[in-house]
Amino acid sequence: MKTRFSIVSFLFLISNFFATAKSTTTPAYAVELIPDSLLQNANTVIRSFHHQYEVKNIGEATERVKAVITILNDKSSYNDLQIYYDQFTKIGKIKAQLFDAKGKHIRDLHKSEIKDFAAFDGFSIYNDNRLKNIDFTYGTYPYTIAYEYDVSHKGLQSYASWYPQQYKTSVEKSIFELRMPNGMDFRSQSENMAITAEVTTEAAMDMYKWELQNLKVVGREPNTPDSYRPLPVLLTLPNDFKVDGYVGNMETWESFGRFMYKLNENRDKLSPQMFQKVQSLTANAKNNAEKIAILYQYLQENMRYVSVQLGIGGWQTFDANYVEQNKYGDCKALTNFMKGMLKAVGIKAYASLVVAGDQRLDIKEDFTTPYFNHVILNVPDENIWLECTSTNNPVNYLGANTEDRPTLLITEKGGVLTKTPKIDQNQQIGKTTISLTNEGAAIINSHIQLTGKLHDWHRYIVHNYSPDKQQKWFVRSQNFPTFQTKKLDLSVSKMAPEATCNYTIEVNRYASKAGKRLFVPLNLVNKFGRSLPKDANRTQPIAFELGYEDTDEIIFTIPASYKVESLPKNVETLKSPYGQYEVSIEEKEGQVIYRRKLLLYPVNIPASEYNDLRTFYRKIAKMDSAKLVLVRRSA
Repeated sequence: MKTRFSIVSFLFLISNFFATAKSTTTPAYAVELIPDSLLQNANTVIRSFHHQYEVKNIGEATERVKAVITILNDKSSYNDLQIYYDQFTKIGKIKAQLFDAKGKHIRDLHKSEIKDFAAFDGFSIYNDNRLKNIDFTYGTYPYTIAYEYDVSHKGLQSYASWYPQQYKTSVEKSIFELRMPNGMDFRSQSENMAITAEVTTEAAMDMYKWELQNLKVVGREPNTPDSYRPLPVLLTLPNDFKVDGYVGNMETWESFGRFMYKLNENRDKLSPQMFQKVQSLTANAKNNAEKIAILYQYLQENMRYVSVQLGIGGWQTFDANYVEQNKYGDCKALTNFMKGMLKAVGIKAYASLVVAGDQRLDIKEDFTTPYFNHVILNVPDENIWLECTSTNNPVNYLGANTEDRPTLLITEKGGVLTKTPKIDQNQQIGKTTISLTNEGAAIINSHIQLTGKLHDWHRYIVHNYSPDKQQKWFVRSQNFPTFQTKKLDLSVSKMAPEATCNYTIEVNRYASKAGKRLFVPLNLVNKFGRSLPKDANRTQPIAFELGYEDTDEIIFTIPASYKVESLPKNVETLKSPYGQYEVSIEEKEGQVIYRRKLLLYPVNIPASEYNDLRTFYRKIAKMDSAKLVLVRRSA
């Protein structure tokens, strides 16, 4: 039988031959082998990543990581490797190699290149956490790094998490493998992963394997919600765990809270001397609210925040006597000490775990996690929350760092998942007089009141900045051209989340002079500052967590030799789902009074509304840029 051999078949065989030849002759780590689809918009390509986590028993595990990563440019976040450890963690072997763009081996890592540092987080000053750091920076891009390391764990409050992809990173292959003793339970939760574990059994181990391949780049877009994460993630956690001899269960929030309560039980007992001190301080208090305020003020004035976290100290507090004697403690210890003082006067309070900071983690009711980084205090009968690390917060004011987010109350009955109060009264009220001269200079007197989250930064400045540093901050924060400060007075309330700012300045060129006219900006005092770039391809949701209200009254005193020639036209009220804006302008003899009210709602909207929000903000900015025109009177 004759076989027909077409030109198409011939070309296919030839191309297949060269492709096979290329793959066998080109080094495995050559950049040219990376598919174009994975190079597009990437800073990094993960060629292969294999993370194995093997649980030996309730309190021990080993971890093995092998990775090959191509660094495409200096914007990559993979230029160095950091491996954290403490007294419960031991790092075994570390190996690493460096390859050039063609996949040619350049050199192996030398032991002297492994640096050892103390590791500090945002709430720690003194602890036993350390890290091994390897800097892979190489002068010629692109290049590839291959590394592997082993870690052994004793004390397991959690298992490993798998983050196969970061922003501006593509992935050829990433594998996470969890090995468990036969029949031993664990919990897992994944996001942005449409895969399930491949389960096999070998000897006495159950093996769970997750694998992802060919993940294209995901870019980070600005102003996304704090909790938004479009990237894949897998969390694995034990039900039963053991740390430093302490056994607990975190199958539910209640059971995890019960462990935390037992771990810290009876550590809030005061010394007899301190007990008498508390009784004396509150002897004349009329009610529990006054007692709380008195004791909170005592804490703020006499104790300071220093984090000491050694061993299980990340979870277990130092007792009240430690704080009394040393006059300091970390967030747990200060909270525990305040709890003990309240207990001494018959007021029940609960420590509460929270994730503090800019990122609001999405804590779920049906999936218990131990990933808290801060402790605050709740007085349930008075519905009062106390930030015990602050030396100047008012009573029942947590601040933006911990407001409106999930928190776990540690009660005698176990953990209770609840939420910290939201700060709603975020306001700025300004009253300003601007006296203009014939040449466009101005003397400006302003009185500003701020409440809620809008006052937070002023409170920090008042208590942490010298007068000279306050002055420098004030100059940087203003919209005026060159000016001289004649008076600056910042103050905050001890009893409420309020601040005031009074200032007098001289501005040499407030208005622009052109011939016989002065062009006077109506609002340099509190000009709208939010803006969004043009983006027709927005794919991620957009959020502005802070909602607030601005009210301004600005009175312009006009030089006697000038009169109003024109006021802004089409002054209108803007209303949208994102806020409201209204302006009124009144002309009186020798004066123009400008009144402005801006109400911005918190925003969390899909990408499809991006341009609508951008248009709203642009309209506000345009109206805030309006000018008054003065003309010189005829002689």
